[in-house]
Amino acid sequence: MAMTAFYTRFEDLAFKEMRACTVSPGKEVPADDYGFLEFYCDDNGCNCHRVIIKVLGRGSGDKTWATINYGWEKAEFYQRWAGSGTSLMEANMFSRPVLDPLNPQSPHAEFFLSLFEEMIKDKAYVDRLKRHYEMFRKPKKR
Repeated sequence: MAMTAFYTRFEDLAFKEMRACTVSPGKEVPADDYGFLEFYCDDNGCNCHRVIIKVLGRGSGDKTWATINYGWEKAEFYQRWAGSGTSLMEANMFSRPVLDPLNPQSPHAEFFLSLFEEMIKDKAYVDRLKRHYEMFRKPKKR
């Protein structure tokens, strides 16, 4: 399954509704404005209910500071989704934010993961991610 940036289909909305943070000088993470870009699965046969978040800095070009995998459903959903042979413990990895093991991470990735964990305490933000997922999943108009 390929993950595609939300902004490739909904550019204006993606940047208008993207979560961002500013890190001031003197912190453990380099001072910059960081955006939390959303990527969704573009496989029509998949219904994974998750998002990949790539954290990029305004002043650091295309460097990815963290890649976070987040599914908002309960572990039982992901156990069914992943299929037989998947334990509940394995499925639990999909039902919470984790640093994506398939992508490289910066030395500051844990900082951004912690920040994202704070962000998803905001129900409106989680609802926005779900809404973006549903928008992205709709068939493309020709």
